[in-house]
Amino acid sequence: MYRTILVPLDGSGNANKALDIAAHLARANKARLYLLHVPAIDEENGASPETTTVSRDDAAMQLVQTALETIDPSDLDTSIIVREGQPAEMIEREAHRLDADAIVMGYRGLGRTSDIAGGSVSRTVNQHAACRVITVR
Repeated sequence: MYRTILVPLDGSGNANKALDIAAHLARANKARLYLLHVPAIDEENGASPETTTVSRDDAAMQLVQTALETIDPSDLDTSIIVREGQPAEMIEREAHRLDADAIVMGYRGLGRTSDIAGGSVSRTVNQHAACRVITVR
C-alpha cells in the first residue's frame, strides 16, 4: 500500500505518463502525491535556460500546473516541490525527506546530457533510491 508517492516532472511525454499512473495509484490507495520539478541548469554559465523569458520558479510552477491539469487533481491530495540541483540527487533526497513509498517517473526525460554524464536519471534513481521506483515508458 502506498501512502506517499513522488513524481518527478520535466515536461517530457514519459513524465506525463508517469503522472497519470501515479494519480491512479494515489486514488486507489488514498495516497498523497508530491510533484517534483528540478529545473535544467545550463552547465556553461550555471543558469537555468528557463530564466531567459520568465523566472525559473514561475516556469517550474507553470510546467507542474500544466501537468496537473491532465489528471484532474480535484480528488487528490497533491503538493508541488521545486528544487535546484542534479535531478537524480534531488529526487532521491526528496523521496527520503518525504519518506516516500514509491517514486513514479519517466524512463527517459528531456535531459540532454544523461548518457554522456554516465547514465540516465531514472537509472541512477533506480539504483540508489531507498523506496520502490516505478519507471514508465
